[in-house]
Amino acid sequence: MHKYNDIDHFITYFALKLHLDLVPLMNSLVQRTVLLILLALVCAGTANAQDNWWKDKKFRTEEKRVKYASCKASFMNIGDGFLYSNVFNITQYFDSEIYLSIMNDDKGYFNEEQSRFILDNFMSNNPVASFRWKNSSVSENYAFAMGRYKFKKNGYINSAAISVSLKYVNGSWLIDQININ
Repeated sequence: MHKYNDIDHFITYFALKLHLDLVPLMNSLVQRTVLLILLALVCAGTANAQDNWWKDKKFRTEEKRVKYASCKASFMNIGDGFLYSNVFNITQYFDSEIYLSIMNDDKGYFNEEQSRFILDNFMSNNPVASFRWKNSSVSENYAFAMGRYKFKKNGYINSAAISVSLKYVNGSWLIDQININ
């Protein structure tokens, strides 16, 4: 009888995320320890790679540092919305009107409710396989990030470029436009 503990659950969680079959590997304490170290290294490398899209800067004032940290947090939440197909992570940053261009189907200015419906429809019809920001650019009142959205369609993994523009309005970063091609 195998006794489970927190380390077993941790290893199993990350193994499922990486699609590994752990049953043959979980038999001995040494193998579990080695596997735990390998998973930790893989996770550390992935976490580091995720921030390569954002260029950290030095700021003259604390106010600017907080403003740009807020911009990065906005992009991270929006990215999580695409990664986990959670449109509400994205809609919290909607302005009253958003320009959308979605796979050349829906193109134009839409209100918040229409935009939520269009994005939800896109993510439902194109289930995410992965999402990752690739690069970004930030100025005083505007920010831009590009990412890669991989999705499953007809048994194949396809990919689309996603770009999101934010504008700084009344102390908040709001989505100005989203393009998915």
